Amino acid sequence: MSRLLLLRHAKSDWYSGALNDHGRPLNERGRKDAPRIGSWIASSGYLPDQIFCSDAQRTCETLELVMGAQGWEQHHPEIAYSHQLYMASARGVQDIIEANWTERDTLMVVGHNPTMDQLLRHYCPEARSNQSGKLMTTATVAVIEATKAENSRLLHLIRPADL
Repeated sequence: MSRLLLLRHAKSDWYSGALNDHGRPLNERGRKDAPRIGSWIASSGYLPDQIFCSDAQRTCETLELVMGAQGWEQHHPEIAYSHQLYMASARGVQDIIEANWTERDTLMVVGHNPTMDQLLRHYCPEARSNQSGKLMTTATVAVIEATKAENSRLLHLIRPADL
C-alpha cells in the first residue's frame, strides 16, 4: 500500500504588506496550526518519503513548521519546491503525483486551494466538507491510501479544529 498526503497551507496573513500573493506569509493562527498538524502526521505514522511543495511563502513556511514538529527530528524526506505547484491546475498536480507515487512510498503535496479540494475529490469522491461547506480548510491534511492511484480511499481528513 502507498499513501498520499495532501496538505493545504496554513492560514496566511492578508495584511502582512507582502508585495504580491506569492510572498504572503502565515499569520499567527497559521504558525500555531502547522506544527499541530505536523505532530499529528508524525504520531500517526504518516511521515512522507517524498514532498512536493509550492514555492509560495505560505506553503514553504507551512512545511517548515510541520517538519519542525515533534516526531520529525530524525526524518529527512526528499523535498522538491516548485513554482509549478503555485496556481497549478489539479490535472498538473495530478500528473506530478502519478509520476512519483509508487506503491511503497508515502508522498506529500503541499499546495493551495482550489487545487487541493479538486485533487481530494478526484482521489476520494467520498470526502465530506465540514459544516461551513469547506473541504480542505487551511492546514488540513488528507491521508489517502491506494494500491494504485485509481483505487484510492480516504483514511483521514484532519483539520486543525479536529485536534
